[in-house]
Amino acid sequence: DRGNKVICVDKNPNVVDLLNNGKIHIYEPGLEELVEKNTKEGRLKFTGDIISAVENSDIIFLGVNTPSDKDGSFNLEYLFQAAKDVGKALQKASGYKIVVGKSTVPQGTFKLITEIINSEIGNNPNLKWDYVSNPETLAEGTAVRDFAKPDRIIIGTKSDRAFEVMEDLYHPFNITNDRVIRGSPTDAELAKLMSNTALATRVAMVNEFARIADVTEDADMNTIRIMVCEDQRIGYKFMFPSPGYGGSCFPKDIQGIVEQSKKDGYNPLLLNSIHKSNELHKEYLGKRIAKILSKIKNPKIGILGITFKPNTDDMRDAASVPIINKLLDIGAKISVYDPKDEKAREIFANKIQFMDNQNDVAKDADALILMTEWKIFDSQDFEKLKSDMKGNYIFDLRNRWLANKVNEKGFNYYGVGRNYELKK
Repeated sequence: DRGNKVICVDKNPNVVDLLNNGKIHIYEPGLEELVEKNTKEGRLKFTGDIISAVENSDIIFLGVNTPSDKDGSFNLEYLFQAAKDVGKALQKASGYKIVVGKSTVPQGTFKLITEIINSEIGNNPNLKWDYVSNPETLAEGTAVRDFAKPDRIIIGTKSDRAFEVMEDLYHPFNITNDRVIRGSPTDAELAKLMSNTALATRVAMVNEFARIADVTEDADMNTIRIMVCEDQRIGYKFMFPSPGYGGSCFPKDIQGIVEQSKKDGYNPLLLNSIHKSNELHKEYLGKRIAKILSKIKNPKIGILGITFKPNTDDMRDAASVPIINKLLDIGAKISVYDPKDEKAREIFANKIQFMDNQNDVAKDADALILMTEWKIFDSQDFEKLKSDMKGNYIFDLRNRWLANKVNEKGFNYYGVGRNYELKK
């Protein structure tokens, strides 16, 4: 979109065909328009031909998935295969090339990638190349905006030449103020992991305090949070009670850095506990809702939102999965509305009912759960909800609604770390 020519390569021909036909296989606000515009104007192409793509590119980005293995460590199989493929494609290339690591990886991975590419290239006197670690700093749901207006651009390389090329590439995104930070490839790898860990820590911490508030008389986590976050040293970002973090980054990255650190000879005490606390929180909420509804046989439950966060269709490590499964265990009949529920339908096929309209979710329900904070769920007609529902339980797992206003309509409101049961 800034005038560069970009060739995207994928081994899956179905993905390539979809993209060449103008169809995006993931949901990300603004992405479809960006792809359509630049494809039509000839700057963006999709192919399965990696040799041609590498030979005709100055900069080659590795952006493949690095999922978790069973032990929590990073699975680098796909990344190493991509590095091999790039190395083979560089065997007959000429001039100067830069290979850029975009995938989130454990510390020290740049050495392994460099070795793999060099072993595949062999002896090619016409080629010079350098490696750069340039981790992405995007969030699902705001990725297009985050790329266009980055808060920092991390470039990890030992090569001055490579740094200058990357600095020039990112100049259009760096005009108003200097956001480029240079370090070693290892610095860049660890910075990415620390960023995600720091944010996940805030989520896990505020949710742990919410659990404490639940067992403490006259405590409201929303008030507590404001009292704390007004401290300018702390601030509000990621300090909001929720069902817990999910997605493709926080769970994978925290477990991955713990396992890599153990292999390197250090067992990180704090990091070990973050993910355990987060997963326990999901389990806790499922059990808590089940206990409150235990007097109702086979309760009918409506759920608003099922993806791990709004503005995405991603269900990876979504808190909704263990919570819904716990409710199914007690015989609950569940209906769900989510604007982007395609992947959720694959997970819960024939187990729950997916509605095409949010207004249908609460009909004859004993309880309504706000799971994902899509904007369309913010303003509810609680008087109509009360007339539509059979029961009067509201579980606000994002603390979005005004508890007193909800209860004025005759509900029992339960938030995360805040309970406003109707007075008997």
